[in-house]
Amino acid sequence: MGRASPADLGALTFASIATPPDRVPWRTPGGVVRWPRLGNPLSWKVADRCYAIAILMLVSTSLLAISTVAGGWPFLSFPAEQSPYMLLAQCISLASWGAIALGARIARRLDLEPRALAIATVTLYAVTLGGFTLVTGPFASPGWIAYLGGAVVGYVMFPRWLVLVGMVVYVVIVAGGALLHPSWLAPAPVFAGFDVASMIRHSVASLSVFALTFLVIAWIVDRWRDREARYQRLASIDSLTGLTNRRRFFKLADQELARSRRYGSPLSVVLVDLDHFKRVNDEHGHLVGDQALAHAASILAREVRDVDTVARYGGEEFAILLPMTDAIGAREVAERCARQLASEAVPATRIRITASMGIACAEGHSAPIEELLRAADTALYRAKEAGRDRVEVASPSRTESRSET
Repeated sequence: MGRASPADLGALTFASIATPPDRVPWRTPGGVVRWPRLGNPLSWKVADRCYAIAILMLVSTSLLAISTVAGGWPFLSFPAEQSPYMLLAQCISLASWGAIALGARIARRLDLEPRALAIATVTLYAVTLGGFTLVTGPFASPGWIAYLGGAVVGYVMFPRWLVLVGMVVYVVIVAGGALLHPSWLAPAPVFAGFDVASMIRHSVASLSVFALTFLVIAWIVDRWRDREARYQRLASIDSLTGLTNRRRFFKLADQELARSRRYGSPLSVVLVDLDHFKRVNDEHGHLVGDQALAHAASILAREVRDVDTVARYGGEEFAILLPMTDAIGAREVAERCARQLASEAVPATRIRITASMGIACAEGHSAPIEELLRAADTALYRAKEAGRDRVEVASPSRTESRSET
């Protein structure tokens, strides 16, 4: 089989609107984990965010529907029976949000990152909120407070451009509804006094106040995002080489191994050990040794695909995770990396380094990632014992026998 083509990878890898880093638990200042299963909203995947919004809207719309049946909401300036289609509109809203929740649930189960689901979620949120604002009064405080809260939540959950689209949809619905006076949604007195001139005055004044408030909150959220990104980078990146660190590697490896089991696709791991690296440190000093490590890391990262992961495994050891790649394809990658390492001297020196590499491949097996790494490590030591500067592949029987136990 070799290595998968970009088209094959596209069947399993989907463009994510939001970066999907590790789920970091919330902690109190004392270090106590708070709702660890929920994690950090900034770390949720797109499907998780859409699912959370859908559940929130299902609960809130259900409460409003119950209040409608009971006689009206606290926000209404008129009896609920004066709007005969309000309950129908709420039932349609519940059905729509139920469909969003079901779609998000399926996307979560299949590990998808559907852009269309995020667009549908934000658009439906704007439509639902617009209807709520028209019923409570186009420029009454409940609707616009809900609008501001929705904009802030959306700004945290989704990209800026998508939030702006939702805000525009909301303003168009509210302004258009106030001018059209939809009697089926709310009685005429709710829209009394609204003409084109008054709509412009109200819209400019309201949007100016809320835009200023939103900009301040957006600035705070941006600082929060920047801080989270720095913390996540420190927690997942090796500072010397800029590669993924060991902790993050195991997290990604577990995810890719689960994907391999689900779809029966191959997954290969390559362990790389720089030959005689202690000699480089002893003869040239640790600063040159660090430079050599960074040089090797840059070559390994350059020779793999974007979907592959190169990590600093420990000391002078590296690990390469190759999704959708069998043992033959992994050997091609390893041999190409070995040739490049041997052919390029460390910058500003005449030092050339070589590496011994061990490969193990899993194709839908149930063994944990530790077993796959142990098989690759065994192959690596065979490469060292055979004279170094070579690539060895773990025998399929060894990997399979461990996965069956």
